[in-house]
Amino acid sequence: MNNQHERMINKYHHKFLEEKFKEFNLGRAEAPYIKMIYHQSPIKMNTLISNVVFHKSHTTRAINQMVKDGLITKEKDLEDKRSYIITITQKGIKVAEQVKQILEEWENLIDSALNEEERNQLNIMREKVYYKLKEHFEEDLQDEKNV
Repeated sequence: MNNQHERMINKYHHKFLEEKFKEFNLGRAEAPYIKMIYHQSPIKMNTLISNVVFHKSHTTRAINQMVKDGLITKEKDLEDKRSYIITITQKGIKVAEQVKQILEEWENLIDSALNEEERNQLNIMREKVYYKLKEHFEEDLQDEKNV
């Protein structure tokens, strides 16, 4: 992909998400967390950190902001006093469901630019790149559900 086009697609993606998430006082950086917590609640903080692509300090800031906003709770893990258990709240569930719709809206916007054959080819290319990178970084392919 042309680097300029890729940068511009990312720019529009960020702009799209920022506009849509503004209503929920949610930054686009928190979206992957609320989505994961929604599907895996309750989840240990360490598990969450290991399953996202962001730095540990970024995760901590995002989690603390979502606690402040009432989207999740963060309680000490009774089995491991150094860790926390993250649980989604009712307010968080509603926001997570709307985040899911927004992400689907973005995908539909992208898909509308391509015909079915082009979408299939793009998915095949993304998958090839993904497996090549996974091999390069010597990561285990056992946990495919988080992709």
